[in-house]
Amino acid sequence: MLRKLTKTPTHIATVPLSIIASDVRIVGNITTEGEMQIDGRIEGDISCKTLVIGQSGHIIGEVTAETVRVHGEVAGKLTAEHITIGRTGRVTGDLCHGSLEIESGAEVEGHFLRKGTVPAEPPVALPKPAAKASEVMVTEPPQKPASKNIPVESEILSADDEVPATVN
Repeated sequence: MLRKLTKTPTHIATVPLSIIASDVRIVGNITTEGEMQIDGRIEGDISCKTLVIGQSGHIIGEVTAETVRVHGEVAGKLTAEHITIGRTGRVTGDLCHGSLEIESGAEVEGHFLRKGTVPAEPPVALPKPAAKASEVMVTEPPQKPASKNIPVESEILSADDEVPATVN
């Protein structure tokens, strides 16, 4: 039993790693099907399969990927299935994730939303606090104290007298 051998490709079509060096600054969006490593500065949105932000990397914009590892700085929304923020990483923005790992020493400021969950409703505004005692205006004449028989000003005036009204 002999069968014909088929040739197997010697190279499999892979997308190479894209590296943005520390001396590079890009203003604009980046999209790739493969892996990226950012050591420079990006001002724009990034979409890729895997993103590694090096210690000198700085991104201002939205990041969408399957996997993100942050060792530098990100200012913007991160959306990924797996997010890891290293001890030197700093993120300012919302994180939408399937799994999240934050190492001790990392700095994160923003909201966390696990993929597949419904975001919580925004909080309902609380009623304004009551006015302070110093801000309350009394519109009725003071009542006669129960223990003393001191006449109140309204009792001294007759019904025909005109009393000027004071409005504050």
